Amino acid sequence: MKSVCIVGAGPAGLAGAKVLLGTKQFTVTILEKGDRIGGIWALDENSKDGYLSPSTPTNLSRFTVGFSDLDWKSIDLSSGKHGEEAKQNVPMFPKAWHVNRYLETYRQQHIPENTILFGRQVVQTQRHVDATGTVKWIVTSRDEDGRNDTKEYDHLMLASGFFSQPRPLPFSRPRVTTVHSSRYRSLEDLFSRSEYAAGKKILMIGERPQQHGVEHRYEGCNIVHVSPRPIYTLPPYPPVDDEFKSFIPLDLRLYDLSRRPEGPIRANAGRVTSAVRNVIHGALQSMVGGDQSDLGSPGLVIPKGDTRTAAQAAISESYPEFVRSGIINVVPGRVIALEDTEEGHVTARVQSAAGEVSIEGIGAVIYATGYAPASAVDFLPEDVKQELHYDSSSDRLPIILSGWQTMVESVPDLAILGFYEGPFWPIVEMQARLTADRWLSKRSVNRRPYEETEKLLDLRKAMHERAFDVPQHWFGDYAGFMEEMASHLQLRRNDGPFSKREGIVSPARYLSTDSDVTQAVAIMQDLHQTWHACRDQGRYVPRATFRALQGDWNIHRTIKSALPSFPSGVLDGTASFHPRAPTKDKSGMTFDLEHLYIESGTLVLSNGASMTARRRYVYRYSEAEDTLSVWFVKPDDDLEVDYLFHDLEFVKPAEAAKEGACVAKADHLCVDDMYRTQYRFPFKGISLLEFKNTHTVRGPSKDYVATTSFRRAVKQSG
Repeated sequence: MKSVCIVGAGPAGLAGAKVLLGTKQFTVTILEKGDRIGGIWALDENSKDGYLSPSTPTNLSRFTVGFSDLDWKSIDLSSGKHGEEAKQNVPMFPKAWHVNRYLETYRQQHIPENTILFGRQVVQTQRHVDATGTVKWIVTSRDEDGRNDTKEYDHLMLASGFFSQPRPLPFSRPRVTTVHSSRYRSLEDLFSRSEYAAGKKILMIGERPQQHGVEHRYEGCNIVHVSPRPIYTLPPYPPVDDEFKSFIPLDLRLYDLSRRPEGPIRANAGRVTSAVRNVIHGALQSMVGGDQSDLGSPGLVIPKGDTRTAAQAAISESYPEFVRSGIINVVPGRVIALEDTEEGHVTARVQSAAGEVSIEGIGAVIYATGYAPASAVDFLPEDVKQELHYDSSSDRLPIILSGWQTMVESVPDLAILGFYEGPFWPIVEMQARLTADRWLSKRSVNRRPYEETEKLLDLRKAMHERAFDVPQHWFGDYAGFMEEMASHLQLRRNDGPFSKREGIVSPARYLSTDSDVTQAVAIMQDLHQTWHACRDQGRYVPRATFRALQGDWNIHRTIKSALPSFPSGVLDGTASFHPRAPTKDKSGMTFDLEHLYIESGTLVLSNGASMTARRRYVYRYSEAEDTLSVWFVKPDDDLEVDYLFHDLEFVKPAEAAKEGACVAKADHLCVDDMYRTQYRFPFKGISLLEFKNTHTVRGPSKDYVATTSFRRAVKQSG
């Protein structure tokens, strides 16, 4: 049997070990510098110092963040915090600590205990070839006490991670607190006490704004986000199609196999043509509802007449509406310096297309500049680095590989997994299968056209020059790579209830001889059920609606009463949906998301009287129930929930299509008065620029209809 040293016990290292051990032709040792598995997911729900916050959700759904034969629904997520019910309620976008629990289960099922050596950092490797051509890798690792240990192996597999360390700022750090976005948890990370943040200006640098709604942690602050190019910010649940009547997890929209041209699916990678760039921009604008000029920030709009650069996208539920409300101000350009001032603040110098501008009065800095991967391979011997065309100054493409980014032909006993921007778990698993097949069969892997060395070196040069045709993720054709590798390996197809070109790419669609078929079938059944629940039943329309309500509105209400004792009237005013952390109340129910609704206006009655009118509600969303509900607040504490007003029951997408909008209905009996409510939400992409609700009230002393129209104060930019 051949021996293999795997560096790193993150998702790539675990997938590599599982595949190699499954062949029963290799012995495996994993060297992990940390004290637990997981890589960036090496944390539990109480961790304070991990790469991520334990509550950070994944960017893509559980159907993409997972392996081919471990069903998320089989994972025990119960804990002291969340109770036994958590096992049945796996989130569509699992939290970081859930991901570690998934990886722990995977390890327990497939990797023997003594396979992983923790606290062992690889500091040096040598590749020795004897007179017979036999290759040995001599690997030196160092433990936490500084003691070195050297062992020999037949093969070396690097799974040390592309996100090995945060990318530093390219200029000197200022005196104010400056943190990488991966290290930011709360305002206390920036200011000694959160109340000190009130009115302060926070500078955010980079093309990736904070993800999945953590912007609510900036409450009371002013945020200036400097980005070199416009960013499309996508929520986790975009519309299924351009009708905007149903919504679906993001990856189920992006990687739909039916969107690919007929015939065998072929991958694309590298620089993108003008035609392709325009198609991508068009698709993203269709998804978000336009060119983003309605958000009122020039930094999010491609200037008229400009050559379109490759599209940039980020994932966040709340970022666009914080921009619309003015809490986040997006400045186009690139920060070239941070300068301390005598007042204890910082001034940022920004180079933009219009020249250099200054941003003054900055109290803290968050830089979302990505990660530097070079340290994950710097222990390789110099001769191997030369074969890899290693360039430590290239943060995006430090080495040149082929074989779907797993190998260099001149060093066949070396394999590298997941070493590219945005590595997907299913790709990493497929790379592991490809490596095992290559090492066992000695079968060559034909170089793909997009992996020709000269093309990749040219791409690296273009990255250094910040060329406009370099995509955000150069190796980003997930569906294409999966289909190509599966075809090369002649894997068994498992489409489950789907037809071959229906649904999305899933790791469970491609099975090897050692796959757990029962688990893979369960994954495909879950995917199929979710697919049709979204498209046919309207699942996640409540979630999309909750997201789109955030922010400020102008309101106009008419009250038409049939009783002279209850006058009619008209109200004009404003309303705001303020995101906040979910609160507890006497109902004992738990919720995932919450808005505090605040309304104020002038009510003019039909009898001529006028008055200032105010009201508050709390809007709540539960993922487990997929329910949006409205709650009364307590009379003596208008921040605290009192009791339920109503749950919104949304009509199915087919009926919504006839109505021309997403429609919800609700009832509430208040003593003897029945409130029947209808909501009408005409989505434009992910956004609502207007909506309406109508309360029809009948009772012994009430007989009226109150109709409220909500409209955004639309700001145009560009």
